[in-house]
Amino acid sequence: MKIKTYKIYTLGCKVNQYDSADLKKRLNKIGFEERKNFVDLAIVNTCAVTKTAIRKNSRMFNLAKKENPKAKIIVMGCWSEIDDKILIKNQADLIWGVGNYKELIKRVKRFFPELKEKNKLLDNIVSTGKSRYFLKIQDGCEQFCSYCIIPFTRGKLKSRQSREIITEAGFAVKNGFREIILSGIHLGLYGREKDFKEKINLVELIKKLLKINNLERIRLSSIEVTEVTDELINLMRDNKKICKHLHIPLQNGSDKILKLMNRPYKRAYFQKKAEKLRKYMPDIALSTDVIVGFSGETKKDFQDTYNFVKKIKFSRLHVFPFSAHEKTKAFNFPNHLDSSVIKERAKKLRELGRELEKEYRKKFIGRDLAVIVEFKNGEYYISKTEYYFDIKFKDVDIVDFCGNKDGDLVKKKIVVKF
Repeated sequence: MKIKTYKIYTLGCKVNQYDSADLKKRLNKIGFEERKNFVDLAIVNTCAVTKTAIRKNSRMFNLAKKENPKAKIIVMGCWSEIDDKILIKNQADLIWGVGNYKELIKRVKRFFPELKEKNKLLDNIVSTGKSRYFLKIQDGCEQFCSYCIIPFTRGKLKSRQSREIITEAGFAVKNGFREIILSGIHLGLYGREKDFKEKINLVELIKKLLKINNLERIRLSSIEVTEVTDELINLMRDNKKICKHLHIPLQNGSDKILKLMNRPYKRAYFQKKAEKLRKYMPDIALSTDVIVGFSGETKKDFQDTYNFVKKIKFSRLHVFPFSAHEKTKAFNFPNHLDSSVIKERAKKLRELGRELEKEYRKKFIGRDLAVIVEFKNGEYYISKTEYYFDIKFKDVDIVDFCGNKDGDLVKKKIVVKF
């Protein structure tokens, strides 16, 4: 029997990457093999967070059709979950959505009834192909920010059982991963849904993970400022295995715009929390997301954002030009800005972000830092520090090297050049 092959095209966030890896594991189990093109099954895992992301979905679908002209095509992910006007609807063999991948595999089997399941247990880890392991612990969001489509695509809060998470993390470490990145749509609310059977929160879960032998580092992918509790701050301060880095979305530095966005804080609250984090962990990296050009954003509002970002001194800045999906409240807000204005403001803020990143990195010149090797590019090892910035070095730069494969923990003298 001819071997059946597949390829997954993934767009969007780390949760999407995890979902694709989970699906890959399931496809391998039922007898598929992964290939680069000319496959029997092509799956496009889509994103819907911005209009730009939606345009990329269409381009990716067309690429999948071009590379695999005879394949069955499945479109899944956030875009297919909420958009009933998908242009490719009549060209895809199946529009799926988000989650319930056990049922999706059943649908795949209907396309390929000749498949024979491999005689082995389902792998315990969901490898994303990186040296650091992304571990999805939670899904769903109920915050309903006025600009965000995610609550409509991902649904209600859904936390995984802690035993299942600990088991997967343990297998990841046994397979050579040294850093675990806890990922989720609304990570800080892990375990908070009313119908969740366990009495556990994010901090308590982290404490359980810290007991895993040979686990070197734990990182949080993203967390809301209102969920950075004293309990979490104290745990980060006192435990060397937790990366001194938090990605905390700001979204805007104007209280007026924050209110329109339906964000549950004001900038004074955000600033106080940042100051507290730096009081206990002076070197902590604070990265963030900022949306530029929200409806009704005046020059003063933008300047407030610019000044606030500069004041907080973020270590890294992700800037997103505002674009509203038609199913969000913000789509019908008045005073939408011209695209040229949004583009100019985004450019200015990105320039500030690059300056702040350089300034932050200078703090570590001449210091010894442990890094995770992600890959080798020519003669250089490309690696990640616990403070989330990358460095590259040659063999001759290494102070203490445990090996030369992806995922190894390295300690070296860092020399930053500008």
